[in-house]
Amino acid sequence: MKVLYVGLARSLWLFDFNLMNPHGLSFQPVIDRLNEKYKFGKAPKNPLDLDDQKALSFKSGLFMSKNNIPVTVSLSIYSDGFVVDTTSSTDVSTEFLIEVTNLIANEYGLKIPTKIRKVYVSQLDLECDKQLIRLNPGLEGLSKFIDSHVKTVDENRRHFDCSGLSFWTEDTGKVSSPAAFKFERKISAPFWTNHYFSQAPLETHLHLEALEMLERLLTP
Repeated sequence: MKVLYVGLARSLWLFDFNLMNPHGLSFQPVIDRLNEKYKFGKAPKNPLDLDDQKALSFKSGLFMSKNNIPVTVSLSIYSDGFVVDTTSSTDVSTEFLIEVTNLIANEYGLKIPTKIRKVYVSQLDLECDKQLIRLNPGLEGLSKFIDSHVKTVDENRRHFDCSGLSFWTEDTGKVSSPAAFKFERKISAPFWTNHYFSQAPLETHLHLEALEMLERLLTP
């Protein structure tokens, strides 16, 4: 498989925000400092300037990673933690989180709790010449059955292919449930392009390992 691009690399640190600020210090200086340091294209003006998700939302900032590479980054601060998005890797997103929380602690005395739940979401677009239908020889017969019996609105024949594989937990759809693992053809991309989309509730490097495992399963 060949990674075409990273669509999302999300790192979440979940904790009770009140534990970070037990003395009720004003968060206004933190907002101003973050906007000054990272030059966000869009940022809250004050602690009450929340977005539709009830978060302090900092969009399209500039972060210099440890490799001295400029990365576009977004930060959302909720009552239950921090969320950072990049299109680089979850490692870079986490690197930004570490820098931000160290800045808040060192300059403003707001301490991040020691007990943090760390969660990840990785989304990748890939090129893959393997076919999911190879997972089971019976799938080809099922595909041909659908091809021969389907009725289309425009009366033009279509070819159906096994186009997706997913894993999710039984509590999927709930706020606390992990993101689903998905590997599916990119919607609207012609089959011949072998363009796939994949999502995983994993760090980017583990997501890639999972895809390598899948690729081996698809190799005759």
